[in-house]
Amino acid sequence: MIAAIIMASGYSRRMKKDKLFLEYRGETLIQQTINKVLQCDFSQTILVARERKILQLGEESGIKVVENKNADRGISESIKLGLTYANGCEGYMFFTADQPFLSTSMIHKLLQCFRENKTYIIVPHYKGRRGNPVIFPQKFKQDLMTLQGDIGGKVIINKYLEEVRFVEIDDEKTLFDVDTQDDYEKILQVGGSGYDI
Repeated sequence: MIAAIIMASGYSRRMKKDKLFLEYRGETLIQQTINKVLQCDFSQTILVARERKILQLGEESGIKVVENKNADRGISESIKLGLTYANGCEGYMFFTADQPFLSTSMIHKLLQCFRENKTYIIVPHYKGRRGNPVIFPQKFKQDLMTLQGDIGGKVIINKYLEEVRFVEIDDEKTLFDVDTQDDYEKILQVGGSGYDI
């Protein structure tokens, strides 16, 4: 049993507007992420967000929503809230909600790797570059719960590298995340044109 935790509490400071409501191929980035997660085999799906509009979207999609009242404390707060509401799981898969090219086939590939390596952290990887989403087994829950500030799971991955399984991804675009207006312009140009991000 694996829980999907969608972290959607950021302030999009580099974008200067809420990037999760940017549209790509007729859907917002946050709705795309929710839809893809719902197509996969998770025991529960939890959306952690600070904005009412995003929480409402999660409710309408039939998933568990958790309001992050302390989003200003950084990404660690989203991680801890998600874990608090995830019950009886062998692992936790964390989604950042800003990856427009994330595919269900990639999610399935990571889930399969975890099922075969249930005590290992599962990290997608393309030619030496790590990305998201990442799966943490239950045994790392306490380590994750001690994170503070704008520190994510990367510090735990680096600490326990011998307990990490890297999954090689075929398409570099899958790991691409939208942080800036320039990033957004790039994904709009991809649209089947072969534009190299």
